[in-house]
Amino acid sequence: MTIDRFTTRRWDAVSEGDPLGSVTFPITLRTLMIDVAGTRDLYPIHHDREFAKRNGARDIFVNTMFYEALFGRIATDWAGPEAFLRRLRFTMRGPNCLGDTIISRGWVSRKHEQECQRLLDLEIHLDNQLEEDVTIAYLTVELPD
Repeated sequence: MTIDRFTTRRWDAVSEGDPLGSVTFPITLRTLMIDVAGTRDLYPIHHDREFAKRNGARDIFVNTMFYEALFGRIATDWAGPEAFLRRLRFTMRGPNCLGDTIISRGWVSRKHEQECQRLLDLEIHLDNQLEEDVTIAYLTVELPD
């Protein structure tokens, strides 16, 4: 049996515009319960369907920390285990609710060096079955020498 090993991308093998690949992530009740429990975000809009709907949401939805983790995972899965996430910011334009399926798309938007660091700026968009660009992230990843 062969075990695949994660490899870290090398600076000279990356170009601006390179795609990051796509991640598909279904939002299930289990996902939402793990999200609430793991982040200790007990605000009812993330776990109480009636509360969420009474407050104008389609249904319960993932929280901010879920996005932080998902964007970090997408970036580091693509860049590799020796890469270092230097910066993350994102905009939530709409919710990803119970029953939605998130599909990511992303690319290298800039390749640059700063103070002896080899940096890649990444842009990642999350879409669901209802709309595109539900959440958009801008990240900076450092690759090792």
